Amino acid sequence: MECIINRRAQFSASHRYWLPELGEAQNVEKFGLCAKFPGHGHNYVLFISMSGELDEYGMVLNLSDVKQVIKSEVTSELDFSYLNEVWEEFQATLPTTENIARVIWNRLAPHLPLVRVQLFEHPQLWTEYEGEKSSLTVRSHFSAAHRLAPNLSAEKYGKYTRTHGHNYHLEVTVEGEMDGRTGMIVDLGCLHEIVEREILELFDHSCINEDIPYFSTSHIVPTTENIARYMSDLLQFPISQLGVKLSRVKLLESDHLWVEYEGKDSEIFFSVATGFSAAHRLADPTLSLEKNQTIYGKCSRINGHGHNYYLEVTVQGEIDSVTGMSVDLVGLNQIIQDYVIEPMDHSFLNQDLPYFTEVVPTAENIAVYITNVVRSPIEELGAKLHKVKLIESPNNSCEIYARDIEESKVDRIYRELAAV
Repeated sequence: MECIINRRAQFSASHRYWLPELGEAQNVEKFGLCAKFPGHGHNYVLFISMSGELDEYGMVLNLSDVKQVIKSEVTSELDFSYLNEVWEEFQATLPTTENIARVIWNRLAPHLPLVRVQLFEHPQLWTEYEGEKSSLTVRSHFSAAHRLAPNLSAEKYGKYTRTHGHNYHLEVTVEGEMDGRTGMIVDLGCLHEIVEREILELFDHSCINEDIPYFSTSHIVPTTENIARYMSDLLQFPISQLGVKLSRVKLLESDHLWVEYEGKDSEIFFSVATGFSAAHRLADPTLSLEKNQTIYGKCSRINGHGHNYYLEVTVQGEIDSVTGMSVDLVGLNQIIQDYVIEPMDHSFLNQDLPYFTEVVPTAENIAVYITNVVRSPIEELGAKLHKVKLIESPNNSCEIYARDIEESKVDRIYRELAAV
């Protein structure tokens, strides 16, 4: 069974955007404050994503081993360094966020089964590199009011049909070719200007139903889904003039609800987030204590340990032309509450859930379990389960894509238990 695991790391470093073949005035014009001597710095946050089959112990890789690889190959060399000089790759191409991620990929690829390198320069700017594919994301925010009317039933949707407001967060992701000398895929200043002009000036401190003609004249319901699709339409052309492609618009209504629109007609990805607190012990009941300690380390201690798990459930659906929704939010939240939160919150997974009497409750196996139990109920809502992401700690998380689940021991045990 295929699973993606993510390991977080961080380093602090300084750098300078400066091309010696250009004069001082040209460098300042091209790079602005980033050209100042002797440079500037960031607290970089790095996420390394790896993919593989779950082994007999419920893991893709031993994350302790992954941690050591990242440290030896990357962070021990970059932490508290001047990036322009630390690696030879930054002599030919400037150490932009995009290029740092690319070089990290190239250095880790011989050691780890990479699928993605994500590097945050700060919370409002980050890049992703996926092996020849580079993207850059900028994050901004605005405050606006809306009401889910007139096409929705007040009886069913209650207070959501009244005018209310949100502090929205907007993430705009572009893809492009990295310049071999500057290390950039886009003029960041121009990208920020487009987002400001096309989106923020229009939406900030507005009542979307009344103040945005697209919604006021057509009676299109300003759901998060419809707002994101409209924003994508507004951004497509001006961003293409920068020589890059608009890859994704992600609109967060809150920390617990967001959508991602990739420009594919009415198809959209809708995510909700929640959490639960649980204890577990990583130990195969068929193995000795010594063997479990060798495999799982301190996670195999006999009394277990616990986490505040953070769960993201993403469904794929079509935006309904009348309601503006891709899934019944009330129904989706109820499914997660009934099938995940109620049985798992404040539990000892190994003892309280029969499923984990045979399956070791690694983060990967927990994510598989959640995928199995919510997939069919979500399909009954008319949507398709796309992904389950389970964050076990700030440093470790995993992702299961529903399409990748095949026949396995985990599926067999789940069906047998469900039939009891």
